[in-house]
Amino acid sequence: MRKIDLQHPAFYTLTLSDKEQLLRNSAVLHFSKNETIIKQDSFITHVYYLLSGMVKVDYSIRQKNNTIRIIPEQEFIGLLYSFPGRHYEIRATAIAESEVLLIDIETLKMVMRANGNFAISILDTVALTGSRAVNRLLTYQNKNIDGCLAAFLLQMHELFNKETFELPLLRREIAETIGYTRESVVHTFSKFIKHGLISQEGKTITLKNIPMLREIVEKS
Repeated sequence: MRKIDLQHPAFYTLTLSDKEQLLRNSAVLHFSKNETIIKQDSFITHVYYLLSGMVKVDYSIRQKNNTIRIIPEQEFIGLLYSFPGRHYEIRATAIAESEVLLIDIETLKMVMRANGNFAISILDTVALTGSRAVNRLLTYQNKNIDGCLAAFLLQMHELFNKETFELPLLRREIAETIGYTRESVVHTFSKFIKHGLISQEGKTITLKNIPMLREIVEKS
């Protein structure tokens, strides 16, 4: 296997032997944009780690799809859902060309049992992921469409760490993320552009008034 760059803090707790053991029982797969990486209800046989690209995680309940997270490179995909049961409760889809490291889950568990620091780091990652998921849900709860869309755009600003970025989701997917209709999202985008809060060229968005977007979130 070629040399693989693992930048997540959990991997820094591994000994050279631990890391070699994990990589011997791993595979790197390439996924095209819009290709499914994890199917909902599939057996949990591997832990997925995003080496490059970008992935969205969806959760479907009562035939309604909800986009619950956008994952940047050098992060685990669905780690929160990898241990409780036998099947994945989520679906993960590449929203850009992506390379994913598939780590055999039994090997991962074996290394966790042998290396307490690695186990703690993995548990910390699971806890942090769960906490962030709850915070995102609470951010959108009981807010009007203006506040929800402003919060979403600010989260994308935090994810990309810049004011101008290409939106990784379609309007329909944004609507699924924030809990409003596609029509409401399209209308609010137009309103934000009209009021000078953002500008748009194709799929590229520029946040022109971040303080005002934050105020909208707080007051909505």
